Amino acid sequence: MFGTARTLPTSSAALVNAVAGHAWDLDDWEEPGNTHPTVVLLPALLATAHLTPATGRDMLAAYAVGCEIIMHLGEAVTLDHYARGFHSTTTLEAIGAAGAVGRQLRLNGDQIAHAMAIATSQAVGYTVQFGSNAKPLQAGFAARVGVETAVLAAQGATGQPRVIEHPRGFAGLMGKHDPKPFDDMAEKLGTPWALEEYGLVLKPWPSCGYTHRLMTAALDLRGKVLNRLDQITSVRARLPDFHYKILPFDRPTTRNEALFSAPACIAQALVTGGLTLTDSAAGFWQQEPVDRLITCTRVTAEPAQNPELNYDPEQPDHLTIELRTDEVIETTCAYPLGAPQNPMSTKRARRQISQHHHLARGQL
Repeated sequence: MFGTARTLPTSSAALVNAVAGHAWDLDDWEEPGNTHPTVVLLPALLATAHLTPATGRDMLAAYAVGCEIIMHLGEAVTLDHYARGFHSTTTLEAIGAAGAVGRQLRLNGDQIAHAMAIATSQAVGYTVQFGSNAKPLQAGFAARVGVETAVLAAQGATGQPRVIEHPRGFAGLMGKHDPKPFDDMAEKLGTPWALEEYGLVLKPWPSCGYTHRLMTAALDLRGKVLNRLDQITSVRARLPDFHYKILPFDRPTTRNEALFSAPACIAQALVTGGLTLTDSAAGFWQQEPVDRLITCTRVTAEPAQNPELNYDPEQPDHLTIELRTDEVIETTCAYPLGAPQNPMSTKRARRQISQHHHLARGQL
């Protein structure tokens, strides 16, 4: 178990470490599959290294393979899979983790195909669980599945490889079945690598990524209202409907809910200029003036103009603030801070990692 002297069986260690990483809601994510790849793949691969010795190069190669599977599966099933309510960090990544672990265990192509097929039978999780402990547990389940199914395949267990794209399998039952993207996927693998094509989004704040466009917008307006927070009478936010469905907690009552609350995260950004793990532990959503601003905030959803895009630059999030003087200030944000199109500076990323590393050590 990371950061402790405790040990667990391989698959249990993968589960526990993935849960611990995802619970903070500060893990990276990728856009085509809408998943958090590192928090599932890394615990699974580190645990697997205790079964078969692996170099850093071996592990990086396996990680790249896992990301390749996850991102191209995401392309094939499209964001419709996530919009239907499936937690893709669990569904796509259980399959991707099986492929990554199979690569690190040096399985042959047929064995890896069987591992991924077996993993498909356990690849399930739901976005309606967000705002509860079940969300990070689902990420842990995916890491555990990746390890267990690769080990099963190494010992001769088989699955039906066509289960992933079959109309009565993963693609047909958990998305809009279309065989063409799966046919195209085979030709795209590694040309270029998905990590090169899409990159990863690095979160600046420990909350749902769908709050981050609005938080970035709030930072844009913060300088204009910082000394007049008590004069704010209304905060209005507008975002695509499939983003808003993931943020149902307009009036959060727990930490888990607050991290999936657009009003809470907007208010925190306006008041303090950000959100930290310490803020979450202190119950930031209950503190004044954040609490008052939450009650002033109204969020509305609009139909997504292009459901194929996670962040559509033609449909940015909108943030409008009204003051007692009847002054209205507003802005929009197409890409959140941390996205490849709006990256954090290297200095800020290093400072953030260092701060969270020291905080984590202090809590253990």
